[in-house]
Amino acid sequence: MKEKNTEKNISEILDIEYTVSSETEVEQETETEIVKSETNKDSDTDYNLVRKNLKNLIKQSEAAIEGILDVASESESPRAYEVVSQLIHSSLDANGKLLDIHKKMKDLNKEDEKSGPKSITNNSIYVGSTAELQKFLAERKKSKELEDKNADEKQ
Repeated sequence: MKEKNTEKNISEILDIEYTVSSETEVEQETETEIVKSETNKDSDTDYNLVRKNLKNLIKQSEAAIEGILDVASESESPRAYEVVSQLIHSSLDANGKLLDIHKKMKDLNKEDEKSGPKSITNNSIYVGSTAELQKFLAERKKSKELEDKNADEKQ
């Protein structure tokens, strides 16, 4: 951080434009990738924990439903059947939430793929002789003129 301030001060004194060096950009990109990978690890860990908890709740609710059904059939109490209905509803909600977290995790993974590294070229350089470059540009110009001429003839 101190180096950046020093570089900025020097560029102000010399009245030149301060630009960030490519090494600094690489360091920043690396830090961003590390943060993304840590975030991915956290979200994977959280996903697995939530998934495990929901599966346990679903198993427990199945056991509770079986037990309360036995009680309801023996007592033939309307309240017992109401409890069975509520347990079934809760179990269905847990199943729905399990599917929702699968979908959300899939969406998160898609977003990560979309926001992946992008290749940006700020400065490009031509390696070759000027004669080769002029020849290439002349051929390109001729081919473009032929395309335009063909397009005019078709109309």
